[in-house]
Amino acid sequence: MEWLRPAEQQPPRILILGGGFAGVYTGYELQRRLRRSQAELAIVNRENFFVFYPLLPEIISGSIAVEAILTPIRLVVPAAMLYVGEVTEIDLAERRVTIRHGLYQHQQAPRSLYYDHLVLALGGVPATFGIPGLAEYAFDVQRLSNAFALRNHLIDVLEQADIETNPLEKRRLLTVVVVGGGSTGIEVASEAWSLFTDAARYYRNIEPEDFRVVIVQATSRLIPEFPEKLGEYAARLLRRRGVEVLLDRKVVRVEPEHVELDDGSIIPAHTIIGSVGVQPNPLMQSLGVEMDRRGRVIVDEFLRVPGHDNVWALGDNALALDPETGEPYPQTAQHAVQEAKVVAYNIAATLLGRPLKRMEYRTRGMLVSLGHRSAAADIRGWTFSGFFAWWLWRTYYLLQLPRWERRLRVAFDWTLDLFFPPELVQLKVGQPAPAARRLVHTALGRREPEPVRE
Repeated sequence: MEWLRPAEQQPPRILILGGGFAGVYTGYELQRRLRRSQAELAIVNRENFFVFYPLLPEIISGSIAVEAILTPIRLVVPAAMLYVGEVTEIDLAERRVTIRHGLYQHQQAPRSLYYDHLVLALGGVPATFGIPGLAEYAFDVQRLSNAFALRNHLIDVLEQADIETNPLEKRRLLTVVVVGGGSTGIEVASEAWSLFTDAARYYRNIEPEDFRVVIVQATSRLIPEFPEKLGEYAARLLRRRGVEVLLDRKVVRVEPEHVELDDGSIIPAHTIIGSVGVQPNPLMQSLGVEMDRRGRVIVDEFLRVPGHDNVWALGDNALALDPETGEPYPQTAQHAVQEAKVVAYNIAATLLGRPLKRMEYRTRGMLVSLGHRSAAADIRGWTFSGFFAWWLWRTYYLLQLPRWERRLRVAFDWTLDLFFPPELVQLKVGQPAPAARRLVHTALGRREPEPVRE
């Protein structure tokens, strides 16, 4: 396939930007629908794999191995040409996308890819909501390398605390503050708590009461996207385990070793995790199309960008309205998958001269893990909690994993986790700390490992 120059009597070229749920499932559906056509398909993504993000928090506790949630994009969408690189420019007028590719992108010349249909599925970036220091000093778990780095960091904290003789310093080392009490925030907090409590008996100078995990939530309850009683259940369960849940409290500043709350109180902590949601990719601002105040591309009922019949947007960067409620569809994996099916259908219909399909979807339900074989679930208005919800959570996501080989790997890891002690191996690779801390370490002359690209 020749993607490096404008189309001249060539088959239609469909270019997908992003290799998350939205992008990969669009490619998967397109290769199925266009099997007999001459259309050409390509995907641009930072990495050559697809990350199954719903299971990402389990990387932190070590319940599953990192590679178990990774699937090579080439195996899921074998019909697509894969460009492993970073998108640097999108020119809708020229129908051109510029990328930098290769492991060492600064050494490679930019490459231009031309398209006939463009799918914008780049995914979002971690939000900060203007909280000073959150981006500089807090971990975010929106990407694989960050979750992997957080696990290494927490194991390092255990190693340091075990030989620390100052009780105040030990307490600070073993304190984790999670900013944000949505589903991702409480899953990360639960997995961090599980790692600490499961590992405590292997560190002779650490007691379970030395640990402190704090969730700071700006609203009156946890997981506000769930029914109220499930949020209350999650708060009760976490508090019973020893996790501190602070409701109606806001973090107003994050410093390297503490967070400051809106009432003036200070929480000393060596580990601060940001989980306040995602915001649209900054590249969307350069498109020159209509957006909402958050920076999401406004699409029509067919998920097409108005004024550009060959440009489609979905996932975290698109504002798609539910025709029944008039509200935007949530930014979840299940909605991204459904949007991907609609986009693929409509691109195929456009090429074949058929009517388009509207985006109409009813949420199946929501699941959130609370660690230690407990979860909360809302399935079409039916609510469940405890062990049964946890069983539903694991069963559903196991079946959603692409490829049976990955499902077997995860099931095997979960089975081993029931019978064997936790993996406490610290791999000194990957992002060792948030960006500002790396800069401080470098300024002090300390050698830092090279980051793992994700």
